[in-house]
Parts: sequence; structure tokens; C-alpha cells
Amino acid sequence: MSIENSSNKSEVKVEILGEEYKIKGDESPEYIKSIALFVDEHMKEIQEYAPSISRNRIIILGVMNLADKLYKVQEMNGKLKEDNTKLENSFKQILSENNKLKEQYMALKEEYEEFLDLIEKGELD
Repeated sequence: MSIENSSNKSEVKVEILGEEYKIKGDESPEYIKSIALFVDEHMKEIQEYAPSISRNRIIILGVMNLADKLYKVQEMNGKLKEDNTKLENSFKQILSENNKLKEQYMALKEEYEEFLDLIEKGELD
């Protein structure tokens, strides 16, 4: 694999299923290589599982599998965002309740201190 870099675009030669491709992108050469390696490994798994199918079919199956994984990750991400929003709302509610309890505590503490002052002055009998 060779690397060229011009005007902030990376150009990397990678190999997928035994064929060389020249990939250009905004990402680092290392990132592009890692993605190509991931795709190559995925395609080779399909090829090993079904060695008699054509290269085009391997590619289509590979793309479908990767799209399925991406779709599921996006769904999970959406659910996690919803859960995060619910947790944030719960946190805000708990924080609000905590502030109210602090205010009540401070008021009770003040009443208690006033009560102690009255006892010390002998004004309570």
C-alpha cells in the first residue's frame, strides 16, 4: 500500500479481495487503510463461507451485511439518544427536588436556631 498526500486529500492504494484500488479522501491515510482492511476482511469472510459464489455476489452480500450493521448501529444510537434525553430530564427533576429540599432544610435549620436562642434567653417556659 502506498500513500500520497496533496492539498489535504489523502490518496492511498489498498487491496480488497486481491484487487488494488486507489482511494482518495479527507481522512488520514491510516484511517483509510484501516477501513479498507476492515472491508477486505469482511469480504474474505463471505468468500470463505461461500467460495463458489461470484466476486460481484460477494461484494453485494458484503455491502448488504455492512449496511445492515450500520443501520442497526444507527437505530441503537437513536435509542441511546432518547434514553439520554430521558436521563437528562430525570436529572433535572431530581436536581430541582434537591434544591427544594435544601431550601426546606435551611428554613428548618433557621427555625431550630431561633428556637435554641429562645431557650437560651429563657423566653420559653
